Amino acid sequence: MYSAASGSGFAVTSDGYVITNYHVIEGCTDVKIHEKGKSILATIVTFDPLNDIALLKGDFKPRSFYPLSRETPKLLTEIYVAGHPFGQAISTSVKVTKGIISSLSGIANNFSNLQIDAALQPGNSGGPLINTQGEVVGINTAVMPMGQGLGFSLPVDLAKKLIPELKENGKVTRSWLGVSVQDITLIDKESLQLVVDQGSLVREVVVDSPAYKAGLKMNDVIVEFNGHTINNSRKLPKEVVYTT
Repeated sequence: MYSAASGSGFAVTSDGYVITNYHVIEGCTDVKIHEKGKSILATIVTFDPLNDIALLKGDFKPRSFYPLSRETPKLLTEIYVAGHPFGQAISTSVKVTKGIISSLSGIANNFSNLQIDAALQPGNSGGPLINTQGEVVGINTAVMPMGQGLGFSLPVDLAKKLIPELKENGKVTRSWLGVSVQDITLIDKESLQLVVDQGSLVREVVVDSPAYKAGLKMNDVIVEFNGHTINNSRKLPKEVVYTT
């Protein structure tokens, strides 16, 4: 018995490289790109399951491709979701819905960090999240069934970090610090006599880890990493993981 899956994707280069979600092509033996009425056999160049991203290559030259935004997505940014909801049999052309970025901290996992209120349907996965300048600010990833009108998108900043490494090495190398952290609470600030309100409060340091060798200890507060301000515990892993 054979099964089929469908999703969306978008060209990012003039020589046929296409981005989509990993879960769209997971387990597939044959992948085809549908473009302007043509069905084009695609090669899975590489993928990163943790961030739910896949890079495909088709033997075609897209008439146009989406530029990746250089700006960091901001709260309340007006956005458009483009894709083929419910598959090509129903969506014979691209469908677009409109909304805003309603939160910069989406579901608590490693991939979907932007929360949007534009309608997402099955089949939209892997499609672009576009700003008013026609630039991609995210990759549509998931919808929350129990939350009406809530969808999630992978920030394009992360994709821009991943794609060159995926193309060159076929895998992603992640850095590791070796600490367990949490946000600073009022009780923490008072009991530990902390002089800062924001940062990542170290709760555990793994022996022989880079953090351990650098001298970090329990109850230290990390307020900056690699030149970037750390104002909560969620930001630190994002700064660490792709640092070379």
